[in-house]
Amino acid sequence: MATREKPIVAITMAEASGIGPEILMKAINERSIFDHCRPLLIGDYKIMKMVRDEFGIAGKIRVIKTVDGAVWESDTANMIDLDNIPLGSFRKGHPNAITGKAMIEYSEVAIRLCMEKKVRGAVGGPHSKKAADDAGIPFTGYPGLIGRITGAQYPFLMLVAGNLRVTNVTLHISLRKALDLIKKELILEAIKATHEAVKTFGVNAPRIAVAGLNPHAGEGGMFGEEDESEIGPAVREAERLGINAVGPVPADSLFWRCGDGKYDAYVAMYHDQAHIPVKVLAFMSASAVVIGVPINWATVDHGCALDIAWKGIADPTALIETIKLVSSRGARF
Repeated sequence: MATREKPIVAITMAEASGIGPEILMKAINERSIFDHCRPLLIGDYKIMKMVRDEFGIAGKIRVIKTVDGAVWESDTANMIDLDNIPLGSFRKGHPNAITGKAMIEYSEVAIRLCMEKKVRGAVGGPHSKKAADDAGIPFTGYPGLIGRITGAQYPFLMLVAGNLRVTNVTLHISLRKALDLIKKELILEAIKATHEAVKTFGVNAPRIAVAGLNPHAGEGGMFGEEDESEIGPAVREAERLGINAVGPVPADSLFWRCGDGKYDAYVAMYHDQAHIPVKVLAFMSASAVVIGVPINWATVDHGCALDIAWKGIADPTALIETIKLVSSRGARF
């Protein structure tokens, strides 16, 4: 495939004080992403240059003002430089209000480029929710931010590792609050979003398993009512809509032999129920795809790793795999 035919994918630097700049620079230097897309970086060039110089990473970057000004070559990433982090306020490994605000600004630019069809998709780098909060910006993760900007009412996060795909009905809230949100309407919307999203991965008739909430999926109401009163009715309504869904299935046995191809996706009720199986099986390579939204967006399934930030040892594998994933979905957006 010629370079000009590959999708343009925006990739944000995300939290500058974390591993985001380093793994992004390593991803460019690794070069395999150029076989899948035309990478457009969104961030602060002087931070990227600092990473390149400090760790001797040889990736090539060309600074541009707009996408229309890009010159696409097979070994060079174009970059929109927002130049929004004063070096006097920057500390490696220490997020603050300035880096948090900058991270949100990179995300907003990438989201709008997707909405304007200037890029085929975008990858958000690892972020710091605390830094955004310090900047006074409400941010619990990319789904909520993308939902607000695009007007999508029901954004969800789907974890993806190869053919293992797990949607979170609830995400970054306390478990106590998550239990209050486990209602038929939200569960049904998550199943519907999962059904549509899996089709963008090339599965035309997805088979979806929906996890129970309580031990043994409630065991007939003995261990909780939600499985019978909320989850079961949501699954039956999905079936009436023509979706191949089953459940609630006891969560403690749902992911046993999840690689055997019986199901194309799973719907989990809360954060850890979704994240544990994916991180056990694919901690270094999983992606987190935002679904139920009109744009093609994903991020890595790990944080900004402040304990190893700016030490030159961060692994870019998850970012590289996420870039490839977004690139492959691009034809459907």
